[in-house]
Amino acid sequence: MNVNTHLKLALLVLSLFLSFFIGGAIFQRIEDDAYDSRVRWYFMSYYFCVTVTTTVGYGHVTPATTGGKVFTFFYALVTIPVMVITLADIGRKLANLIGLAETKVLGRVKNRHLRFMAVLAMTLLAGIVVFLLIPAAIFTALEEQWSFMEGFWCAFATLATIGFGDLVPGMSREVGQLGSPERNVYTVALSMYTLLGMTWPATLWVLVADYLYGSKGTEQGQEEGQKTEAVAI
Repeated sequence: MNVNTHLKLALLVLSLFLSFFIGGAIFQRIEDDAYDSRVRWYFMSYYFCVTVTTTVGYGHVTPATTGGKVFTFFYALVTIPVMVITLADIGRKLANLIGLAETKVLGRVKNRHLRFMAVLAMTLLAGIVVFLLIPAAIFTALEEQWSFMEGFWCAFATLATIGFGDLVPGMSREVGQLGSPERNVYTVALSMYTLLGMTWPATLWVLVADYLYGSKGTEQGQEEGQKTEAVAI
C-alpha cells in the first residue's frame, strides 16, 4: 500500500465527517422552526446525518418539512455511495493485513479451507468482543435503565444497519442534558463507533468473497508476508 492509497482513504473518511457536520448544520437550519426542540440541538441533527449515511435510520428524528425531505434525499444520494466506497476500501486493506497475519501464524497449514475457517472464526470472534460485547457493556453503564442484553441488541442493530429504533443510543438523560459537553462528545463518539464498527462486517464480506471467488485479497497479504520473510532470511 503506497502513500496515495492511504491519502485516498484518509480523504474519504474526512469527507464523511465533514458531511456529518455540514449536513447537520443545514438540516438543523431547515427544520429548526418546524420540528421539536430536539433538532434545535445541533448534535441531534448531526447524528441524524450519521444515521442517514450509514443507513442505520433509527427513526428518532425524521424530516418534518418539504425542504428537509428534499435535502435528505440529495444528502443520502451523495453520502451513501461515499460510505460504501470507504467501507469497501477499509475492508480490503484489513483483509490484506489479515492475510499477512495468516501467513505468519498459519503458514504451515497447507489446507486452504482449514486456514480460511480459522481466519474467519478468529475475525468473527474478535469483532463480537470488540464491536458488540464491549460496546454493550458501555451502553449498559451510560444509558438509563438499559440491560446488557439491550445494549448488545442496540450494538447489533446498529452495525447490521437494521436500526429498529426501539433502542437509540444517546437519548438517555444519564449521558447529560441536551447541548451539554458530555452529550456532544458522546454523540460524536457514537458516530465514530458506528463507522469503525461497520468496517468489521465489511472485512468479513471481503474475506468470504476472496475465499469463494478466488480474489487476491488475503492472497496479496500472504504474498507480502512471504516477501517479508524472504528479505529477513
